[in-house]
Amino acid sequence: MREETYGPVLPVRSFKTEDEAVALANDSDFGLAASVWTRNRARGEAVAARVNAGTVMVNDLIACFGISEAPHGGVKASGIGRTHGHFGLEEMVWPKYVDSDLMPRMKKLWWYNYGSNFREQMSGFIDLLFGKSLINKAQGAAKSTKSYLRRKPF
Repeated sequence: MREETYGPVLPVRSFKTEDEAVALANDSDFGLAASVWTRNRARGEAVAARVNAGTVMVNDLIACFGISEAPHGGVKASGIGRTHGHFGLEEMVWPKYVDSDLMPRMKKLWWYNYGSNFREQMSGFIDLLFGKSLINKAQGAAKSTKSYLRRKPF
């Protein structure tokens, strides 16, 4: 009952309560897949949510592997990661971000050594975005335009 079996074998064990059934199912070093069999689907889904396995099927035993969108993989000693579906695809790719500076002459907000002119321009951006009146916003826009007109980094 505590070994991982590959093959057409279905171990069956009796239990007295759902809590005992879940405890027995989780009392293993493995957790690739499990099944919950019941006449009450909602009850089966509630029990399945408590079983520690990569896949838990209710009233089924293998269909999940044939569904290409369903992630397949185990927990504990039954494996790391997933195949199939979105999660399986993410395991197979290594995203890389490439940043190209489209405004090389403009000093970036995150560059340190800000001078008083730069602080004034950033204050203008804040007024432009969050000013309480149109006049405050217009004044902020005028103060902030200096950063776009500058040809050299600060």
